[in-house]
This record gives sequence, C-alpha cells and structure tokens, in this order.
Amino acid sequence: MTTIARSKVKEITGEPNGEIADTAIFYTVFLIVLALILSFLTIHWFAPGDFGYSAAMHYHGVMVPVLILMYLLAQKMFDLGIPSERLYTAGAILAIILVGTGSIFNNSKGISLAAVVQITGLFITDCLGVILLASMALYALKKEEKTKKPDMAFWLLFASISAILMAASLGHLAGWCLDLGTRSIPGLNALLETTNMNPKGFQSDLVTSHSHLIVAALLSGLAALTARCFWYQSNTGWKKRVCNLGLGVTLIALLSATAIYTICAITGWNPPVLFTSGPSGIPLDDLVLTTGEGGILITMAGLFLSPAPTGIKSSRTIKGTIKIAVSLNWVLGFAGAVLLGIYIELHEGFYGTGLPPAPGAINDSIFIRAHLLYAFFLLPTILAVSLALGIKYNHARARGLWPMLFVWTSILGMVLGLAGELIWFVTKADSIFIIGMSVMIISLVAGMISMWRYGIKNPGEADHEGIQP
Repeated sequence: MTTIARSKVKEITGEPNGEIADTAIFYTVFLIVLALILSFLTIHWFAPGDFGYSAAMHYHGVMVPVLILMYLLAQKMFDLGIPSERLYTAGAILAIILVGTGSIFNNSKGISLAAVVQITGLFITDCLGVILLASMALYALKKEEKTKKPDMAFWLLFASISAILMAASLGHLAGWCLDLGTRSIPGLNALLETTNMNPKGFQSDLVTSHSHLIVAALLSGLAALTARCFWYQSNTGWKKRVCNLGLGVTLIALLSATAIYTICAITGWNPPVLFTSGPSGIPLDDLVLTTGEGGILITMAGLFLSPAPTGIKSSRTIKGTIKIAVSLNWVLGFAGAVLLGIYIELHEGFYGTGLPPAPGAINDSIFIRAHLLYAFFLLPTILAVSLALGIKYNHARARGLWPMLFVWTSILGMVLGLAGELIWFVTKADSIFIIGMSVMIISLVAGMISMWRYGIKNPGEADHEGIQP
C-alpha cells in the first residue's frame, strides 16, 4: 500500500498515533496475565463476602497494571505530545513490576519492605496519570489549525483520569491510616471532631469511597477508549449523536460520583436512599453509578450500529470481531453487577445487606464476591486487552489463529462467568463460575500470545494488512 493511501486510511479511521508503545503494551499485558495467574494460585478468591487485606493487595497487583495499560493505550491513540515517551513507557513497566511484586508479599497491615515497594509503584502510577492529564490539558488548549478539536470521548477520558487521581489520593490516605494510624495525620483530629466521625468510621469511608470511585473512573476511561477504538470520531448524523449522548451521560455521572464520594470520605456524609420500601431502596451513589453504566450501553449501541469507515470491511477484520466481544463485555458486566445489584437492593428484607439472620444473607455475600471478581476484575481486564488488540489489529483480516482464539474464548468465558454468577447466587454452587473464570484467564493467555506473535515477534505485520490503496 502506498504512503498516500496509508495516510488517507489514517485520516479516515483515526488510526492510533505513535509507534513506540507497542512493546510496552505487550509487556504490560504479559505482567497482567502473570499477576492474575499467580493470584489465583495463592488467593482463595471464591469465598463469599468482601475482599480481605491480602486479597485486596493482589487485586491491586492486577488492576493497577490494567489502569497503566489504559494510560498506554490513551498515549497511543491520542497525539498528546508527551515529552520523552520512552521514559514514560519505561516508568509504566517499572510501576507494574513494583506494584505487582509488592502486592504478592504485602499480606498484613503495617509498614514492611513489600508495602514500601508497592507504595513506590503506586506513586509512579500517580505520576504517569498526572503527566497524561497535563498532556491532555495542553492538547485541549492548543489553537493550531492542524489540531483536532477535543471530542466527547476526549473529555470523558480527561474526567476519568482526574477521578482516578482523586480516588488514588483517598486510597493513599486510607493506607496511611491502616499502616500508621489516624493520629499520625496532622489536623485530622480537628476534622473528626468537626464532622463527628470516629477514626474507624473515617478509615472505612475512605476505603469505600476509594474503591467505588476508582472502579467507576476506570470503566469510564475504558468506555472513552472503546469509542475511539471503534471509529466513534468518524461517525456522522444520528450515530454520532447517540454516541455523544451516551458519553455525555457517563461523563455527568462520573463527575457526580466524584463529588459524592469525595464529600462522603471527608465529611462522613451518607448518600440518601431513594425509592425506599421498608429496608429496601437504592442509595443515591448507586443510582448515579447505574446511570453512568447506562450511558456506556447507549454509547455501545451507537458504536455497534455504526459501520466501519470507507475503505474498511470491518466484518472481515479481527478488529470487527473484537468489536462483538467488547460489546458483549459491557452488556454482561451491566447484567452481572448493576441489574443483579439493584434487584438485591430492592429486596433487602430478604437479603439483609449480607448480614445474618436475614434468610438470603449468604446469597448477598456470594453476590458481593462474584460481582467483584467478574464485573470489576476479569471483565475490565479482558476489555483492556481487547482494546489493545483492536488497536494493534486495526486493519488485519480475520485469519490469525491466536487473536481469533482470544476473541471466541473470551466470549465463552464471559458467558459462562455470568451464568456461573447467577447459579452461584441462587444455588450456592460455584463450579460453573470457577470454570468461567478459568476460561477467561485462558483467553487472556491467548491474547498475550497474539500480541507476542504480531506485536513483538513480527512488528507491524498486522497494522495495515487487508486495506486496499
């Protein structure tokens, strides 16, 4: 294909900018898969209820690299002009290694070598986010004619990174309280007295606000990258308006959630419960998060109904097949976390927020663990890897063994995962859920091999294959 034709395809499709991130993205995926496999060998993930300390640290060991993968994909997809991109990608790999290593050995509260290693990795991760956010701000302020105007996906990603940094700050403060105690924080006693909070309640509110906000922000950022990955910027007419509507709804919900969780963490305020009936009802923050996820589904409807840009037969490309898996990922995640969660909240008289002597307490505890593992652990991981492959195989025809194995295995695993969650929730039998999780991990291995096969071993082989000049 000629240089002119390549440039034309890039203009039409919004092909990712830059070439130096491929190796860093592959090693990020490799380290994510390694951390995930190690965690399933050492942590008893399938115990009902919330995560304990060790499981939470292993969760960070996987999800922080997923967050960094999102940063690297954003760097590759937007021409942000990040200074010293080699140093940026090197910092990303270093952060993943430090966080992953620290998470494996950080099994108890308090200061330890493992905790210091993990905290160092988290600090570097924060720096990566600040650099990316600053680069996006400078990009938005440019007034050059050649600079494309930031779109709704850009602003959602910007808000997502901002919310992630806010949530990270709350998490660091919670970690400080856990390791050193609340008395070691200057001025905190005055805040607690003013807000009538006790140290234990303050610490609990920090953890809750951090965990809820950072998951919502990560999913919102991945939604923004999903829109860019599947040609949102080339849409016109009603299809573009549908996508903008969905992204706008998610953006408003994320900004609202950021405000709510920040206030909750600092003041101890509890969001009101809406649609109450006895002990049942939907808390305001859950309603906001549900709205944000609904916006993502609207966006996916606009993307799924949109054909590929002129010059690309998406049904014949690997990326077109990945689009199906990504759409299913969002739908199944909504069903496994939001729909089932709302059902439980509207029947709290039976489920009792997971506390005995409520007859459905154990079922609620099973849901807590199942949706954390499925909707907020493995699904976002598969989604991030799917987007990485979608960018890499931007125009490649659907004939590669490993990428197609990844796509269809991930679809099988996601379907089994949701079926297993529902069966575990209703019958207390977790075998189907465990099988689904195992298949999803196998799919990630196939995705990693795909990136090695075409991204490292044969760089550039898949990028433009199948496009006619």
